[in-house]
Amino acid sequence: MKNLHENSAVAFPDLVLAAATAFSTAANTVDLTQYNEVLIVLQLNQAGAGTGAVTLKQSSLSDGSDEKALAFTEYWKNESEVVTSVLETVTASTLTTAGPTTGANTYLFRVRAEMLDADNGFRFVRLDLAGLADNTAAALIYIPYAATVARGADDMPEALN
Repeated sequence: MKNLHENSAVAFPDLVLAAATAFSTAANTVDLTQYNEVLIVLQLNQAGAGTGAVTLKQSSLSDGSDEKALAFTEYWKNESEVVTSVLETVTASTLTTAGPTTGANTYLFRVRAEMLDADNGFRFVRLDLAGLADNTAAALIYIPYAATVARGADDMPEALN
C-alpha cells in the first residue's frame, strides 16, 4: 500500500480568521476527473452566536456557474471542542453547525466521484457554508485521493480550480 501522501493531494482554498459572516467558496472547486474521492474537512471555532448551513455543490464548469446541490447521506463530526479525536457518524442529508456553545467543531464529508451527475458532465465539487456568526475562525481543506491513474507523490494531478 502506498503512503497517503503518494495517493492524495491537499488544497487549502479558504481560510477565514476572524469576523466571518459568510464563508464563500464559490471560486474554489475541486475537479474529480482524475480522482475517485475527495475528503472535505471543515474546521470551525464559533465564538459568536448563530449557526451555519452547510451545502455541498456540484457543477460541470470549473467556475461553478451551473452548480446544483450534491446530495449526501452521511458525514462525520466532532463537536467536543476537540477534547477528543473521536468522530461521530451522522446519517443525515443536511448539516447546521453546532454554534458557539461547543467552540471548536470539525466536520468531514466523503464525496465519491460516482455521487456526481456524470451523465450531464458534472465533475467539480465544493462546500458552501453560509450564516456564520461574527468572530468565527474557519478553515476548509480538500483532500482528493485515490487517483484514477497510479502516480507518485511528486506527480499528483492538480485538483483545485
